[in-house]
Amino acid sequence: MLNFIIKGKKGLIAFTVVFIFIIAGCEKGLNFKSPAADPVAVFDDLYNFMDAHYAMFTVKGVNWKQVYAEYRPQVKAQMSDADLFNLLSSMLYTLKDGHVNLMTKKDTSAYTNFYKAYASNFNYTNILNGYLKNDFKTSGPLIYKIVNNIGYVYYNSFARPVADHELDKFIADITPTKGLIVDVRNNFGGQSVYADRFFGRFISEKLLVKYEVTKRGVGHDDFFKPVPIYASPAGTAYKSSIVLLTNRSCYSTCNDFVLYMSLLPNVKIVGDQTGGGGGNPFNYILPNGWKIQYSASQTLSPDKQNIENGISPDIQIDITNSDEITGKDPIIDKASELLK
Repeated sequence: MLNFIIKGKKGLIAFTVVFIFIIAGCEKGLNFKSPAADPVAVFDDLYNFMDAHYAMFTVKGVNWKQVYAEYRPQVKAQMSDADLFNLLSSMLYTLKDGHVNLMTKKDTSAYTNFYKAYASNFNYTNILNGYLKNDFKTSGPLIYKIVNNIGYVYYNSFARPVADHELDKFIADITPTKGLIVDVRNNFGGQSVYADRFFGRFISEKLLVKYEVTKRGVGHDDFFKPVPIYASPAGTAYKSSIVLLTNRSCYSTCNDFVLYMSLLPNVKIVGDQTGGGGGNPFNYILPNGWKIQYSASQTLSPDKQNIENGISPDIQIDITNSDEITGKDPIIDKASELLK
């Protein structure tokens, strides 16, 4: 049986899925009809693997034995691949974890209600037409503008690389302002190196930002001692007041970034709670060649609070349907008001 791990902090969900899907399409020699790949064997392998390796059962409040009792009787020896896929997906949805995906060569299932069950609280078209207009600047993935001595910057995905020289340009332009709006709404995550590099421009000294906790044994709460993780400054730091804009689609690495920013005394968070996603996603191959992505670790704040279920804003604001129609973004408006 083959299994593998993608190292590195939390890839963007869509990116991870595409990456794994491509690998699946290139694999040769997988025997989908072997005795070990019958529906019963696949179900049992998935259930037992998750039982031993998934890191979030207690955090999610899921009784995995009860889940087994509900779903195991539904597995039939002669059920189709499509029916088995749907059954396994339904079982995994009970975890309510956006990092848990089941992938075949044809289909991918993923839990998306961490953001789809809530208001989007973001409309980029309205931001572009009503706020950025035609005179914004870009530096790498950063889109920014200065109005009335207040800066605004949008970073839409930490899967998009940002280089030091691009951050140098942005910081040089933005430093004279009396306040900065940092918008990471709809940023589903990506590579931690880019989030860390961006965050490094808001601190002037090394800072404890989180703890990582990994599984030690097969018990649901059997973990190694939390490992402290520090962020380091990188270049000139922006030290004026900052308002960070968030919504439920701030996930995974972006969730970590919001945690880091929340530790700074000059930062307020405005908008909606983040979507969470505090675990590192690893991958495992089932007997029939299907892949399961799962959360293999936990992330804790510096005061050792689990951030899997998201980070609350200092000021909760929602965008109404009326706001959408009129092109308003009350989350940006509130941030501007605070900085004025």
